[in-house]
Amino acid sequence: MSTLRVLEFYSGIGGMVSDKIMHFAAEAAGWDYKIIKAFDINTTANEVNLLLKLSIKDRQQFTHGSCIWVSGLCLQPRKIGYCTKALSLEFYDAQKADVWTMSPPCQPHTRTGLKLDSKDPRSKSFLYLMNMLPKMKHPPKYILVENVKGFDESDSRDVLIQQLEECEYTYQEFMLNPLQMGIPNSRLRYYLLAKAKPLAFAMEPTGSIIGYVPSSKLLTTEFKDERGVIIKDEETILKSEKVARRHIHEFLSHDEDLHQYNVPDKVLLKHGHAFDIVKPSASRSCCFTKGYYHYVEATGSILQVNEDGDTDDTFNQLQLWKNSAREPGTSADEQDQSKVLTCLHHLQLRYFSPREVGNLMGFPTSFGFPETMSLKQKYRTLGNSINVLVVAELMKYLVKEGSSMEPAAKMRKLEHSSQ
Repeated sequence: MSTLRVLEFYSGIGGMVSDKIMHFAAEAAGWDYKIIKAFDINTTANEVNLLLKLSIKDRQQFTHGSCIWVSGLCLQPRKIGYCTKALSLEFYDAQKADVWTMSPPCQPHTRTGLKLDSKDPRSKSFLYLMNMLPKMKHPPKYILVENVKGFDESDSRDVLIQQLEECEYTYQEFMLNPLQMGIPNSRLRYYLLAKAKPLAFAMEPTGSIIGYVPSSKLLTTEFKDERGVIIKDEETILKSEKVARRHIHEFLSHDEDLHQYNVPDKVLLKHGHAFDIVKPSASRSCCFTKGYYHYVEATGSILQVNEDGDTDDTFNQLQLWKNSAREPGTSADEQDQSKVLTCLHHLQLRYFSPREVGNLMGFPTSFGFPETMSLKQKYRTLGNSINVLVVAELMKYLVKEGSSMEPAAKMRKLEHSSQ
């Protein structure tokens, strides 16, 4: 296969195939590729992308928002990203891209959002691209789309499917979770792979969403209930003997100062009951979102470093102390609070570091952030990214060649050979 020319939309921190972040995924998929352009309107993400394009020497010169000369070119971080909707049909046609990778904004489709779907302003750029597709002289041969659970039931997804069918693409939809690969982190996501005819998939598309990747050695198991509906419950996946489970401790850092990630006492006392707490021996953790470290509930797991600490008993003591403080005529005793905090400190609760979150999401060891970036920005950027290992399996399957014959043609050939 010749070198694939890739346009990367909603690139985030390299999104699907950045020169460095997704180099691992592309290499694992056996791709020979060239990124033509990466599009993102988030300047923080653009600066991470710029940093990853620099040599070690050039990285040391990098400063937030600065202009730096590399190979005779002045690279300005805030101009690296392109506004998708601001560019013309002629611009995209001129790129003659083989591949589009797309991870459009998920907020219009999240269960905690307003669910405005295609009416959300953040959906406009994606709809613009889809409406442009039939008008192109040089449309992409391959398309990869990633989004949250919820996109599969959206108007935006319906527009995507309608345009793919109009432009004569064959496509397959997926719902995949890293837990299926034994990775101890839940990140259920919707994916779509599309190929322009006469290109065909190795397995004929099913016409429905599937929970495995055909021909993959790592995402072979699909979990279904008696109705044939894909099971997304992580407990069911974890109990399956079909999954070779890995554990949290395999993804932890040992070469950085981790004390800075300790949960503050104020947060422990006020919000500790809402934590999803996991130990190093655990084989699961919750999905890390862009709100991790800033918000408490449903943003990602907290690590309990002390394996021997009794988590339930400790938080029962915390709840008893809170209840007694609410009783009429009583007040929270500072000495009792100190005792509760001592018990909480014994658990050694801390946030996963950005490096550890990156490890769970499959980022290579070469991945790093600009030194000027705040912790909040790092977690926010990671929360908007993807699991590299899952995408690598999809990339392999996307370019895997299949028969270009339509089902009817296949049947005629079989009938002819049997005569």
